[in-house]
Amino acid sequence: MDIMTHAPGSFCTTVLRTRDMNRAAAFYGALVGWTTQEVPGAPVHRLLQFGGRTVASLHQISEGSDLWVPYVSIESVERSTADALALGATMVDIADVHGVARLVTLRDPEGAVFGLWQPAPHQGAQLTDEVGSLWWIEVLAKDAVGARAFYERLFSWTSTDTSFEPFAAYTVFKRGDIQESGLLPMAPDWDASPAWNSIFAVDDCDATIEHGKRLGGRPLFVHTVPKHGRVGGLSDPGGAMFAVRGPVR
Repeated sequence: MDIMTHAPGSFCTTVLRTRDMNRAAAFYGALVGWTTQEVPGAPVHRLLQFGGRTVASLHQISEGSDLWVPYVSIESVERSTADALALGATMVDIADVHGVARLVTLRDPEGAVFGLWQPAPHQGAQLTDEVGSLWWIEVLAKDAVGARAFYERLFSWTSTDTSFEPFAAYTVFKRGDIQESGLLPMAPDWDASPAWNSIFAVDDCDATIEHGKRLGGRPLFVHTVPKHGRVGGLSDPGGAMFAVRGPVR
């Protein structure tokens, strides 16, 4: 789906915060066919494109772990950041990316990292829900009730409960009638920390996972989601976790 603008309160893109943009660009270029576009005046930021349309971004960090972070489009960095902090979020960093956006990266009360994106003037992803682009975003939470309340209050979202194999419970966040993202309650025995997960559409999930392994990634899981096909998780050579889903129809 081609996108011209993103409404405030909607996820507008996902950004790989990485210590090595060249390594990341090579891995994802070979894995899913992304190309990179440098941003004049912003050497720490590159746009990731598929078929000439922006689908995500790379952002250079000097410390910390490589991490995929989804960003919500907002009208005012100052106002939304103040709201998030008042609700219990903590600051990671702030970045003014010349010609792109004002970015604020935060941790929610459980530690899951997400971001705020004020266009300046870049709107974010220009393509979603198709092969080579972002398909879905979800947060893994130990305190599902607390996470649900936090995001509903921060972005004025509503939510509905559902379930599907292999998960007994799942929450869908909505902005009006539009599905924005999901919340997956974490089982006590999961060896993972609360985090936002970016899921990209591919032609073949299993083949992509195997290809990622050959490129230096680490397979994490593969399972079938009824009505949505195969979904698999990988960590890239820098350690950033992401997921792929395919085929898409």
